[in-house]
Amino acid sequence: MRTFKKTMLLTAAMIATVTVANAADMIPDLVEPPLEIVTQSSTGWYLRGDIGYAALKSKGVLYHQGTASLTGEFERHDVDDTWMLGGGVGYQVTDYFRVDATINHYFKTDFNGSSATGATTCTLTGATLCDFSDNSDLTVTAYMMNAYLDLGTYSRITPYVGFGIGAAQLHWTDLINSEICVSGCTGSVATNHFGEADLRFAYSLHAGASYDIDAYWKWDAAYSYTHIEGGPMFHFEAGNANSGRQGYDSGLDIHAFKLGLRYQFGGSTLASYDDGNVYK
Repeated sequence: MRTFKKTMLLTAAMIATVTVANAADMIPDLVEPPLEIVTQSSTGWYLRGDIGYAALKSKGVLYHQGTASLTGEFERHDVDDTWMLGGGVGYQVTDYFRVDATINHYFKTDFNGSSATGATTCTLTGATLCDFSDNSDLTVTAYMMNAYLDLGTYSRITPYVGFGIGAAQLHWTDLINSEICVSGCTGSVATNHFGEADLRFAYSLHAGASYDIDAYWKWDAAYSYTHIEGGPMFHFEAGNANSGRQGYDSGLDIHAFKLGLRYQFGGSTLASYDDGNVYK
């Protein structure tokens, strides 16, 4: 009798176990549904603004020495560094290619040169040796069409390289040529040479990286090299037997380091999830 009761209890326990297992199989698995992903288009228009610091380098200065041919070259031709501001509008063609049009203004900077040092031909009375100091100011505004290759995005950072072609407006203020007595006398004399302004061919090379703040805004840090071809710089002084253009600069190189901000209409390649966060 006791053995029979044990057998019945064991059988009941086994039946209960099987029933619970079958009931569990009938309950559907509670799997968290996938997040809804809304991928925003990477193509479209964008605006940009930049601020930066630029190092300018003069390629040289040639000038007429009272004749119709270029007979002299400045012994010194230094241009000071300056600040710049820029802006533009662009279009993201694909995830890897974009174009924009920019205007970059380089603020007024000093030109310091010397047409001759230790010259033996002087106009100062009694002078046997003179130095010549030449000083002017320069402002530059560059108008460029640029194309960029975006090299892929890594943790919201997109490195890129680019090339630009366009024109630069140079404005030289009047050049002051000072003749300073070194020996044989004391004193100095200065003459004023009317400065030139003209539009010249220019090209640029770019390298940098952008950082996605969100789907619309990007930080942009870049280095740009711009070369501007040579052109007229200053005229003969008033009262000279010659007239017209006397001096020509041989071109400028600009090395600019810029920090900017871009706004892309319609969003970028960032994906929005229904958990309220934005991911790359």
